[in-house]
Amino acid sequence: MKAKRKADGRYRTTREAYKTAKQFDHTQFDDFCTAIYAEGLKDGKAAVPAVGIQEVMEAIKTVKGLGEKRLVLIEAAISACWETEPS
Repeated sequence: MKAKRKADGRYRTTREAYKTAKQFDHTQFDDFCTAIYAEGLKDGKAAVPAVGIQEVMEAIKTVKGLGEKRLVLIEAAISACWETEPS
């Protein structure tokens, strides 16, 4: 079962889709919810501008009071965030 999209980008639940979802067992409902979540995650990622570590570090370097040692620690912490996928 695939959800239909309205013109404004929002999802619309039809009566047929609602009736079908009411009859799902746990596995089917989990799959349905996972598909909705994945679509939302994809839409969310598309809505956020892509920013790299270098752009973030350039912005942080403009903050007064941060020396080279602290910037190295901040860059290491930020790099760790970019390397792991959010859960």
